[in-house]
Amino acid sequence: MGERLAVTRYAYVDGNNNTYVIRRRLEYIPITKAQSSSGEYSGGEPKAVEISEAQLAELVALIDRIAADTANVLAERPMGCGTVVRDGVRTFFRSSSPWKRELERALAGMLGGATPQRE
Repeated sequence: MGERLAVTRYAYVDGNNNTYVIRRRLEYIPITKAQSSSGEYSGGEPKAVEISEAQLAELVALIDRIAADTANVLAERPMGCGTVVRDGVRTFFRSSSPWKRELERALAGMLGGATPQRE
């Protein structure tokens, strides 16, 4: 799996458009008030941490589960849904997906804090 992780690019965009760039350097890129649809929401401060190969593999496995979960995958992106990106290919999925909650918990744990508040 290590070779695949080295060449594939992964990201997660939450329901508020905060972006998580997923690689050995995990980056959280929050949306700003100026970028939010309400003009009021902010995803907080950017953050980046180094993660282990095992942690990266855990995140990739969750992303793969999300993309394979046809019961929760959506053809279009409604407001508030999640998006995983693998090598530029986007997969939209329901906000109620159990894998979404698990992915967000894992990301928050690795970044050392809670996920951003919902708008």
